[in-house]
Amino acid sequence: MVVRSAWLVLALSVSAPAMAAIVVDGRLDEAEWAQAQRYDRFLVTEPFRLDPPPHGATTVAKLVSTPQGIAVAFEAAQPSALPRVKPRLQRDQPRAADRVNVSIDFDGDARNAYSFSVDLSGSIQDGVVDSERLLSLDWDTDWTWAVDEDEQGWRAELLIPWSVAPMRGSDSERRKVRVYFSRTLGASGEVLAYPAVSPERGRFVSGFEELEIAQYRASLLRVWPYLTARRDFVGQRSQYQAGLDLFWKPSPSFQLSAALNPDFGQVESDDLVISFDAVETFYSDKRPFFTENQSAFNLTTPDAGRLIHTRRIGAAADDGSGAAEIDAAVKLNGSLGRMGYGVLAASERGHAGRDFYAARLQYPLRPGLNLGWLGTYAHRPYLDREAQVQALDMNWRRGDELILDAQVLTSAIAQAGSRRSGQGAWLRINWVPSERWDYELEATHFGRDFDFNDLGFQRRGNLNELELTAAYEHPIAAPESRLAGTGWVGELMLRSNDSGLRLPVWLRLGHRLDFRSGNRLYLETNLIGAGWDDLISRGHGPLRRRDRYDFEATFTSRRYGAWAFEAALLGVPVGLGSRQDWTTRWLANWYPADTFNASLEFAPSASGDWLVWESGELFGRYGRRGESVALGMNWFPARKHELRLKSEWVAIRADAGRRYRLTPGGGLVATGETRPDFDVNSFGLQLRYRYEFGPQSELFLAYSRGGFRRSQRERGDTFDLLDDALALRDSDQLLAKLRYRF
Repeated sequence: MVVRSAWLVLALSVSAPAMAAIVVDGRLDEAEWAQAQRYDRFLVTEPFRLDPPPHGATTVAKLVSTPQGIAVAFEAAQPSALPRVKPRLQRDQPRAADRVNVSIDFDGDARNAYSFSVDLSGSIQDGVVDSERLLSLDWDTDWTWAVDEDEQGWRAELLIPWSVAPMRGSDSERRKVRVYFSRTLGASGEVLAYPAVSPERGRFVSGFEELEIAQYRASLLRVWPYLTARRDFVGQRSQYQAGLDLFWKPSPSFQLSAALNPDFGQVESDDLVISFDAVETFYSDKRPFFTENQSAFNLTTPDAGRLIHTRRIGAAADDGSGAAEIDAAVKLNGSLGRMGYGVLAASERGHAGRDFYAARLQYPLRPGLNLGWLGTYAHRPYLDREAQVQALDMNWRRGDELILDAQVLTSAIAQAGSRRSGQGAWLRINWVPSERWDYELEATHFGRDFDFNDLGFQRRGNLNELELTAAYEHPIAAPESRLAGTGWVGELMLRSNDSGLRLPVWLRLGHRLDFRSGNRLYLETNLIGAGWDDLISRGHGPLRRRDRYDFEATFTSRRYGAWAFEAALLGVPVGLGSRQDWTTRWLANWYPADTFNASLEFAPSASGDWLVWESGELFGRYGRRGESVALGMNWFPARKHELRLKSEWVAIRADAGRRYRLTPGGGLVATGETRPDFDVNSFGLQLRYRYEFGPQSELFLAYSRGGFRRSQRERGDTFDLLDDALALRDSDQLLAKLRYRF
């Protein structure tokens, strides 16, 4: 070990001066780029035509390993006939822009990859790809980029430090990684990529190009003290807080993240949702401590489950006193030889404070076969509750065609002297026999007492599910055709619970049309068979459902000058019968200048049959009208300054209510009682200024206001609801936050 370390120090000292000449300025004029690995066989992967680049948009990507990190460059030819789309955007903001991307699987085992994107405007996007193709943009890290352009095209230069992610096998001189490069044409939305794989298909990360590069050891110590000041205009009180975040990486095989008296309040505002469903609404987590080096803990399950959902930490306290405050949190990531490990711990303060712990192990048995274990523990003293979850997971890849994922899970919960345990397991097989066909088989069993919601996110337990999916891509080569390609997907879902009840069968049929102009039309219908709904009454008996269907048609446009549009028509049955709740959604994005953009979304809905659970076996059946409006504006007065306005209003009006009672046989019978009309109103507004005065050093000023109200009234139109919404003031506060990286 001493000899190897000495060799690495010597290698670093010899090679560092040669590589130090690379300056991230977008010009690519250093001699080192001439010796870099070169990739120029880009093909069109969205739509999945696998054609050469259109419009003369040739692309060259280069990669070279340096002591400072992995350097990547793009040379993108862009003739004058191809418009340049380069709006300034917030980090990770959805975009229609000219963009390049590199995604790197640092361990080369296809378990996850890290994505880095740069727009022609210099705006960026970074995220983590888990479960082969699921991209999460919650992760933000420290890396360097630059863009330069001329009449022939533009160039982007990226430097990705060795410290951005934990890596196994960091003591060797060479490292095997997997890489993927792509370029998006903002004018048409087409994606050019090498290798020719797509996240819209079953196989993505495992299809990356394998590459062996020089590896360098790097150490890092970062400290972020922060100060926040909050003025609550409702409670007429001020609050001040200081704390510290720390990140220490003495070697690539060990990383420590810690937070003392952390401020885990999100500067980002959640989208407004009014839900009467029995299933919890999922919200992602943008808090830096919980997104940094979190990929090892991102273990997902079918039915959109997550074994660790970090929004549980610091969520509403068990005693109902509001959001819990966190004393401290710590996270360790590292490797011992080929084994990767992770430890997460967080503790909340106060008599209702909870403690959360998680541990993770990952081990590659051989190329293409990976095993893992995850254990979690949650202690909730106010509820006299302890919850443990264990999971064994496996990922196996056989060649380029077959991918198999599986988990075996258990849970054990002790509360107030009682104990219950549950088991679960699932298997997913993805088979990609050709460039056009993609098949998936997924089998899931969650026992009736299986529960990982204390630290995870679980839509439901008590589930047996078999899901079969087939997808077909049909590229159209004829240049005279208005269509560039089409895609079909069919999915059959058979479901039951452990009590022997057959849940509704789902058959999904989807059809996508990609136009050469860059527009896209997507059509989908779900045929829902008769069966039992065992969740709607919250444990007071199942409801027998009749055959139903839902429908979606969504049109997404390319850029037309300063505008881009989206329109959708959705029909979803939300009542006792099969009548649809019809929603039309209209979205307009406006880019009048590169430094300013705005969006407006309007989504009215109406239904003559809306079923709402009230209590016990009692339900209300109503007519319903819904209103949803969202306005967003972003202004970038200077390179490191952002001003954002985000405002949302969601309202529901219910009338002509009648009461129904659930019978032991699973039917609903009218009681003859009428129910009063009511409306639900929710409004939120945030005006936020952000100044980035250094790498990962920011000043935020944010004013937020909003509220939620349910009231009974006999009359009320849209303007009455909007007027009431603007007066809602459950929350009204001004926040200043300063975070500086040493």
